[in-house]
Amino acid sequence: MTDGSGNMEVKEMYDDLAVLEVEIISLTDEGYKVKYDFRRKILSWRDNYMWNNNFTSLINDDKYDLLREKLPKIGVLEWIREASEGKDDKSGKKAKVSGFWKMKAEFTDKTVIATGSEQVFPAKWDDLRSLIETTTGTKFALR
Repeated sequence: MTDGSGNMEVKEMYDDLAVLEVEIISLTDEGYKVKYDFRRKILSWRDNYMWNNNFTSLINDDKYDLLREKLPKIGVLEWIREASEGKDDKSGKKAKVSGFWKMKAEFTDKTVIATGSEQVFPAKWDDLRSLIETTTGTKFALR
């Protein structure tokens, strides 16, 4: 998965993605967290606004295929890697809502990359949010 310098090739990154977590948090510590476990095809949802909205479900084949198709097009793993290396200034945008985001990716070899920021969201955040909403059936935006 890695070359001699420790850099992952982009295609390999997506092929080897085991778990992806995406979280948005308001300044009052409310928000949502979604965790996609691609090995077990399980989706976990955490709602910090209403605890009774938390759920775990299987990722059906259509949603699994959609995630595997759209995540590379959105560039989620590149964003996490670049932001964790401090290179997010070119592809970020200011959010309309004060808040934070966090993302973490774990690969099949147990390598983990993670990052987060306040108010500077990924350039394709709306595409990622839409994909999360489509695959979870739940709104993924701060109130």
